[in-house]
Amino acid sequence: MVSDSKDLSQNISLILRVRWPESSLFHTAEATESAELIYREQPDIVMLHCPEPGGGPLALDCFGLISQIRSFSNVPIIVLSGRDGVIDKARALQLGADDWMIPSTVPMEFIARVSAILRRCFPSNNRVSSLVNGKLGINYATREVFVSGKQVKLTPIEYKILCHLVRNEGSVVSHTELLHNIWGPKYGADKEILKMGVYRLRCKIEQDHTNPEIIFNERGVGYMIRPSHATEPTPFVIS
Repeated sequence: MVSDSKDLSQNISLILRVRWPESSLFHTAEATESAELIYREQPDIVMLHCPEPGGGPLALDCFGLISQIRSFSNVPIIVLSGRDGVIDKARALQLGADDWMIPSTVPMEFIARVSAILRRCFPSNNRVSSLVNGKLGINYATREVFVSGKQVKLTPIEYKILCHLVRNEGSVVSHTELLHNIWGPKYGADKEILKMGVYRLRCKIEQDHTNPEIIFNERGVGYMIRPSHATEPTPFVIS
């Protein structure tokens, strides 16, 4: 939550916990610090308070902040604003916002619209997708990862690395692309942080991380998950 108003953040937090009791809301009143907060926390959703002109420092920066966030992340963005102008709404949506709501939206409607955005951005799928000869499965609805039917616990960063590679199965994903999409543009040249992230991920999902069968390295280029060949593995379902 990026907002000058602590009261608004507290109200939003209470509303969200009605539907998601385990949720945590991080708040910042500084637009300049919000990007770093997003890099670090890897949130499921960003809410950006865009007050009336003259209502606070964010009033002059909310559109620029949307563009900045979109330069490194596809995280869903909801703009909270009492502005009624069609031009402002259209501009925010064109820059990459996913929705525009007034802060006084009825809690039931607020929860429904947040749920709709999360369903669209994180498709619900009770069936676990079988990948790499049936060894690896991901439940995108719950963000659970399974190896040979057994659940493994991944950190948010490890999960994002895995999902990015899975989305590009069969193609080499460059070091730069992974760093840019997972950590943000400030880390575009930090290959060591990527190397450590992939190492920790391999330790959790590979039978032998020194002889990987899921995540392969293209020396000097990046990483890839090779496509499954032969017969398609039978999907398994979380019981």
